[in-house]
Amino acid sequence: MIDTANLAQMAASLASTTAAILVGAALLEALLPWPARFRLGATLPLLTRLGRKVHRPDGSPRQQLQAGLLALLVVWLPCAAGLWALRNLSLSEPLFDLLFLLLMLESRPLRELAKATRALATQETLVVARLQVAPWLKRETGTLSVMGLNKAVSESCVLRLVGQWAGPLLGFALAGVQGALLWRLAQLMNQGWSPKRPEFAHFGRPAAALYQGLCAPTILLLALPLCLSQLRQLGSRLRAALHWPYPAMGCLLSLLAQNTNNRLGGPRYYQGQLVRFPVFDAGADPVADSPLRLLHRLLLIGWSWLALALLLTLLELSRG
Repeated sequence: MIDTANLAQMAASLASTTAAILVGAALLEALLPWPARFRLGATLPLLTRLGRKVHRPDGSPRQQLQAGLLALLVVWLPCAAGLWALRNLSLSEPLFDLLFLLLMLESRPLRELAKATRALATQETLVVARLQVAPWLKRETGTLSVMGLNKAVSESCVLRLVGQWAGPLLGFALAGVQGALLWRLAQLMNQGWSPKRPEFAHFGRPAAALYQGLCAPTILLLALPLCLSQLRQLGSRLRAALHWPYPAMGCLLSLLAQNTNNRLGGPRYYQGQLVRFPVFDAGADPVADSPLRLLHRLLLIGWSWLALALLLTLLELSRG
């Protein structure tokens, strides 16, 4: 006979666990439509303006690096202090954590971008497609072909998903809401003060270093299932990825390229300058549905880790 009292007690205990909050926030973010102006990504222009005010264009590279490090603290410390105060004042900490984590996650805009690219990435609508993806890409889009557009959106969707979905989830699992906030703010500061822009070439390096360091364990978890399916070619795949500007990101792109049979990487233009990146040649050029395929593959891996965490939590509660 089922003991309903024990089941109710277990359900109440499960709702306040880290795994349940992770799954709940990810599920709500995937299902609920969220206006763009209320997403955390809407603060990116504010961060960019802050960076322009703080950094010293007439200073030496060392002074600009120091200004970039100071800007990290100026953004992080007040946000962390305010979050700590709000959480202490909340009536229910698990509910606060769920809602806060929901605000940190942004995978839905990437799926919308991938679907829009699939519909517009044709020779007839190429000009419209370039305008659609321009705000999402650091590279120049005016000369992109249909194949180049598909490749650029594929890479951007994968790399952004790490920073604005998988990263905050791992940050929350390791350090609660403070960890999720750190992961997401690092991603936004890296975007707003990207060293790829000449004005932030030195100022943006501390933010970029912090972001890449935080992304490394996230990428390791996402890449692990892909590594298991490519053990024989793993050495050759990762060897080329080490020449990517951020090796961890390059490893993930290389493994995904092989797993989905898409050619990624290659040359691109930044502010009129040709930059050659390694080519991850898996045999076929990206097509219109490649961005969505890569996103779904990465989301499937992420959801598998979430399901495993929830299952282990259930087993622990049942034994307790």
